[in-house]
Amino acid sequence: MPDDISPDRVTAVAAAARVPLAPSDAARIARAVAPVAARFAAAKVDLPLETEPASFVAVQWREIGR
Repeated sequence: MPDDISPDRVTAVAAAARVPLAPSDAARIARAVAPVAARFAAAKVDLPLETEPASFVAVQWREIGR
């Protein structure tokens, strides 16, 4: 994954988040983040992710419809 952090990828993520980003900023961010991501990947840290149960989402949708 650290090898995948390129200015193009940073630009794509910023565009998806609707954050305006200059090409020079994307390159700077990619250079800053890549070493940290490489160390994190090398440590093989296991981060369990909590997900919402489908029933919770159904209840939320029902409450929004009120």
